[in-house]
Amino acid sequence: MSIRFLAKKEIDLLRWDACVAADPSCLPYALSWWLDAATEGNWDGVVLDDYRVVMPLPKGKYFGRYTQVQRPSFTQQCGPFGQLQPGEVNQLLKNLPSRYLSFKLPFTDRVIREEVPTGFSSRERTNYVLDLSPEFTALHQGFHKVLRRKLRRNGPAILSPAVPEDIISLYRQSAGQKAGLKPKHYRKIAAIIGAAQINDAAICCRLDDDENGFLAAGFFPFYRGRLINTFAASTPVGYAKEGMARMIVELIKTHGGPGNLLDFEGSDIPGVAEFFRSFGPVERNYLAVEKQGVGAWIGKV
Repeated sequence: MSIRFLAKKEIDLLRWDACVAADPSCLPYALSWWLDAATEGNWDGVVLDDYRVVMPLPKGKYFGRYTQVQRPSFTQQCGPFGQLQPGEVNQLLKNLPSRYLSFKLPFTDRVIREEVPTGFSSRERTNYVLDLSPEFTALHQGFHKVLRRKLRRNGPAILSPAVPEDIISLYRQSAGQKAGLKPKHYRKIAAIIGAAQINDAAICCRLDDDENGFLAAGFFPFYRGRLINTFAASTPVGYAKEGMARMIVELIKTHGGPGNLLDFEGSDIPGVAEFFRSFGPVERNYLAVEKQGVGAWIGKV
């Protein structure tokens, strides 16, 4: 096995993207267009052998010629992607170049704790994934009885396309402050949505009903059959009328199919996790791996 740490300008992006596209996870986060949008093009990469495995190294703060590696906003799992073999994550982390003063990345759910070498810490992050292969009637039976009762209490709703600006505006008004988002985060999600639309990997939608009007809206990347709950919010009336749950149900109805998945993207927040569990998904947790170095210390000064 050969390990190469490459600056972005040294990477063959076509081969890089082909490796990510062949990964069984069906996650878009390491595709070059996603990384360019999420980091403003500020990322390096690791390539194993002849683009058999790749992993992005998104860059954070700079300290002279040194930098931090950290997860970009709205990017849940950063790899590695490709034909990963046992022991390779361990070797990759042990051989990180000294120019990366600190490292903080979430890995895919294929990476196990035993692969993380001494000197790195790891913690498990919660995620839920629902297999959308069965017919909707079967999926509906798997919903928690409380969720089914809430859905029955509300009438039909209509899912329709939404413009990104309306989704971002709703999120800013309803959830942005609680989530701690700043103007830079809204610029990044706008860039990610735009890149996903160009690459035919974006669902931007809103939910309305005749009685209450606008209930919820969201951006859901849809890549190789994996629908991801990335950026969604409810209106005030939507909170009262189960707008988020109803929007997710409509998405399940319209984007279900053999091999398709709904990725809830978390959560470690108990109330949010309970809401996601009510749809009957399986738990597919992943590791957040970290090594604090000089760069992390400097950043606190």
